[in-house]
Amino acid sequence: MNITSTYKRIAFGAGLLALGASAHTQADDMDTILINEAFHSLLYLPVYVAKHEGLFNAHNIDVPVVRSAGSGPAALASVLSGESQFSVHGPEHVGFAQEQGGSGKAISAVANSAPVWVLAHPDLDYSSPADLQGKEVVVGLAPGTSNTLIKRLIEDAGLNGEVSLTEVQNGSELGPVLSGRGDIAVAYQPQVEQGISQGLEIIHAFTDDYPEYAFSTINTSQEMIDDNPDLVMRFVSAINDSLALIHSDADTAKAVARMEFGDLQGDVVDAAVQRMIDNNVYPESVMITEDAFTNAIEMQQFVGNIQGEMYYDDIVDASFASEVVQ
Repeated sequence: MNITSTYKRIAFGAGLLALGASAHTQADDMDTILINEAFHSLLYLPVYVAKHEGLFNAHNIDVPVVRSAGSGPAALASVLSGESQFSVHGPEHVGFAQEQGGSGKAISAVANSAPVWVLAHPDLDYSSPADLQGKEVVVGLAPGTSNTLIKRLIEDAGLNGEVSLTEVQNGSELGPVLSGRGDIAVAYQPQVEQGISQGLEIIHAFTDDYPEYAFSTINTSQEMIDDNPDLVMRFVSAINDSLALIHSDADTAKAVARMEFGDLQGDVVDAAVQRMIDNNVYPESVMITEDAFTNAIEMQQFVGNIQGEMYYDDIVDASFASEVVQ
């Protein structure tokens, strides 16, 4: 099943319990909303910080729960059906939905720059992508971004057919390398810091290659934008406040991350959050730049997820972010 057809399947099967775009509580006149995230991830920390640190409340928004939908298409389908008001996932899913008649828009950055790192044992000789030749590289399943990025790196280095790729379930990339069954692992956080804690080191950072990369965005429906622009503005403002807090008070961001990911070692969580701050994975503002959008879409085109063209002005509504960051 192709990616765009997933939207049809989800849309027809969704059970809808509409919360209402402007459902005010009697007590405090707050808008109570539901956020659907593609999956629970450290990449979405700005949303969790806004919730735990009262930044949504400061903008008269109540977020009782952030629900994990299991995928980008499922999260966006919930928004387009009216079940939830905002979703968190890659902006390309807005484009896929538009091709199926959905009227979504990406309105705020959440995870920027390409949050993928390449790790190996310290004794591996690596100074440039040319040194991937003859190596066994372990990476998550296609068409994930980590898989796409390493394939693009291999192609750009002129090494097609000269690097062995082993695809594994996302999150299990370290095992083969740590056990000696692979040379190099390509991973997201917090697996990166887990690998470092077990003796691996970063040999290549895609955050350096793509410092502007719209990996994840806040998304909503055109209906929400038309019918309740004030709520959309307040939501984007809360995310912008969260990004500012993350960059000004890393300890608070780490404390929230530890609460949200209590099953992980605290020092691993802290290191992962700090690296993503330092590498601008958490951007300094909510603006989705055209460069970030273009890089993300071109990578999807490279891997074949997108056959035609997707244009910034069609998918991104930057008006709210522009007003917030001016």
